[in-house]
Amino acid sequence: MKIAIIPTTGGSDPYKGMEVAVQLGVEAVHISGYGGGLDLENKSRSERAEILKRIRGYGLEVSALIGWGGNVDLGEEEGIKENIAWGKRLNEVAVDVAEGLWMAHVGIMPEEEAGPRWSLFRDSLAEIVNHGASIGATVALETGPEPPKVVRKMIEDIGSSGLRVNFDPANLLLWPPIIAKQHNVSFDYAAAMEKFDPVEGLRTLIPYVVHAHAKDSVLRPDGSAEEVPIGTGMTNWPVLYSIFQENGYKGYYAIERECGENAMEDVRNAVGFLRSLG
Repeated sequence: MKIAIIPTTGGSDPYKGMEVAVQLGVEAVHISGYGGGLDLENKSRSERAEILKRIRGYGLEVSALIGWGGNVDLGEEEGIKENIAWGKRLNEVAVDVAEGLWMAHVGIMPEEEAGPRWSLFRDSLAEIVNHGASIGATVALETGPEPPKVVRKMIEDIGSSGLRVNFDPANLLLWPPIIAKQHNVSFDYAAAMEKFDPVEGLRTLIPYVVHAHAKDSVLRPDGSAEEVPIGTGMTNWPVLYSIFQENGYKGYYAIERECGENAMEDVRNAVGFLRSLG
């Protein structure tokens, strides 16, 4: 099992976080492709090479770059040209630092293929990922905002080797109440669990999964949901790990802890939990 941590969890200095990664004995770090302490997007290629050299000096690799986290919607005409250009720049950053791999939320895909939003989404995403494939980059779509079947449909509609999946099981349980609110409809727990079940979601997407977020959450019938330390929620990590293993998954499990009073301590505990699985 290859484990990565986000070195800025609970802090802002990525290099201090890398020292923690060394202490924990993990293999890699999962770092931002833009902004933050490294600001990779605005560095020259030689500067990025020096940063990668420093990371490797710790005995670490980069599991993938963290890209868009909800600040881009490829299904909207507004800003689409700028976002496509940004995606191509992140392809280049990923090639320089993370063997081409970066993950992103790219907006909420429509569930039906009919209509202009699906076409715009498909065409704008295809332009980014085809550029990526031409230079050795891969965009890994992060699960959450749409049912896994929709994600798979989009991947297969585009048909590019530059488009794959970052599987985040916790997001699949966190998003359904948000979507219901956005659509101004009552939250339906049973329907949400059927469409967004993490175990079935992984079975649907596993042929395309190249990176995973080791993360957990709970979703309650009243529509409340929250991220929780891994192993204490509803995502069923023992079963998820068995599916990964059965399908020959060789990628990283990157621990993501976005809340909690002592997030880095939760990360430390998560390393032990993951190792207990295999």
